[in-house]
Order: sequence, then C-alpha cells, then structure tokens
Amino acid sequence: MSNIEVHIIVEGQTEQTFVRDVLAPEMAHKGIFLYPTQIGKPGHKGGDIRFERAKGDIGRFLKQRPGTYISTMFDYFRLESSWPGNMPGGTTAIEKAEAIEAATLGKIKESFPGHNVDGRFIPYIEMHEFEALLFSDVSILANKIGVNESKIKGILDECQEPEEINDGQDTAPSKRLISLNSGYRKVVMGKTISEAIGIQQIRDKCSHFNGWLTKLEQLPGCANE
Repeated sequence: MSNIEVHIIVEGQTEQTFVRDVLAPEMAHKGIFLYPTQIGKPGHKGGDIRFERAKGDIGRFLKQRPGTYISTMFDYFRLESSWPGNMPGGTTAIEKAEAIEAATLGKIKESFPGHNVDGRFIPYIEMHEFEALLFSDVSILANKIGVNESKIKGILDECQEPEEINDGQDTAPSKRLISLNSGYRKVVMGKTISEAIGIQQIRDKCSHFNGWLTKLEQLPGCANE
C-alpha cells in the first residue's frame, strides 16, 4: 500500500472542519490522506460558489501538486445556475449530482490539458447541502439539537432520504435545522453531530456520499479493506 494524498477544495469552514476532523481520520486508516482547503481567499465564509473561482483553485492544485489527487465538496444548494451541468429538472438528487460532476470533469479537462485530469480529479457535489448528512441518524440529530425525534422523522418521511432534502431557501437541510432550533451553529454542531453519527452510518444512509468515498478508496495504491 502506498499513501494517497487528496486535496479537497471545500465550500466553507463547516466542510473544512468536517473533512479535517471527522472524515480524514477515518480515511487515513486506508492510506488516504485528505487535505481540505476553502475555495477562494482565506476566510471565505461559503456560498457564492462560482465555477470560475473553483476552476482556478482546481487548476493550481493540478499544476503545483503533481502526483496528488484533487476533489471538491460543494453544496448543490449554493452552486451558481450557470455551473456546468446545472440544469433544472425533475430528476433525483443523485442524477443531478452525477450530471454536474460529469460536466465539471469535462470542463476541467478542456481547461487543463496535459495534467491527467481524468486520473487525478474526482469532483463531488453534495446533495443538497452538508447538513443533509446529519439526517443519517434521527435519534442522534434530534438529541444534539434538542428536538423531538418526530420532527426529524417527519422531514425524512417527506423527502424519503437525507440526500433528497431539497434546496429551497426555507427547506434546505440547514434551514430546516435552524427552524427547529434557532441556536444551531453550522461549524461546531456540524462536527459534533457527524462525529456522534459516524462515517459508516452516514455512508449507509447517503448513497452519493458513499459513492464519492468509494471512488477515493479505489484510487491506485489504496488499501481496500
């Protein structure tokens, strides 16, 4: 087994903390070392996820970090409407994400020929927002934000699964949590809740998230245990 280095360009501090403190320790057991970097300038607070900004960051890693892999962790909820592959429609969350990821990969290949983009760039769009992952365990989420389990279960019954919780201004996962508990704080509570749930439970309940990690585990040199 050889060590695999993956630089993940993330949307904001919530995702950076999750990758660094919750996801990275789990993946390190497989020889996959994750290094999250916020998109754009240091201190960027998230949102305003524009393709040109992301393309610049992706390109820098492709050029300056030969021999490493590059990925992304952006909320579909925050993507600009003109992002490659971001087309309105009645498809499932996974179908939307896969279309955007495929189009993103294609545009990056066009923009940076000669950098083995096909082999090194693994785009990931989370549906529809990071907080969807926290709905992977009704009991833990309810306990951590101090609400009755029926409130969380009602949302899941409506949307069927965490990654289908939608992207409306009032119905995105984080908006729903804030409506249940106005004291919800994305960075600190996102880390605490996801740690309590555990990566395996999130993988079990969120198939697109699981698919992303599976792609990382299948990179050449990884220990697939």
